[in-house]
Amino acid sequence: MSVVERSSSTSAPVRETDPLLKDLNEKKQSFRKNVVSLAAELKEVRNRLASQEQSFAKETETRHDAENKARIMEEEISRLQERLEERNGQLQVSASTADKVPINVPTF
Repeated sequence: MSVVERSSSTSAPVRETDPLLKDLNEKKQSFRKNVVSLAAELKEVRNRLASQEQSFAKETETRHDAENKARIMEEEISRLQERLEERNGQLQVSASTADKVPINVPTF
């Protein structure tokens, strides 16, 4: 075999594999781009999740504060209701006593 024949026989398979290597390289590059894109998307989703978790924690704290305030207000309303009923009872006793006692009006 001459040098020319060898080079043509070895260059033929290289040319045949060239498109395969090119295709494989393109697929590799596409895969890398997809991985980079997915990594960026994952980072964005993680950031949104962290933000939602913070929002949820703040909302939970606000709800607890509101529930505590509502409980305190209910207790205050209950105390005021008891005082009102007590005062109403005292006024009824006083009014009842006043009806029974004759009033002496001085005459001139």
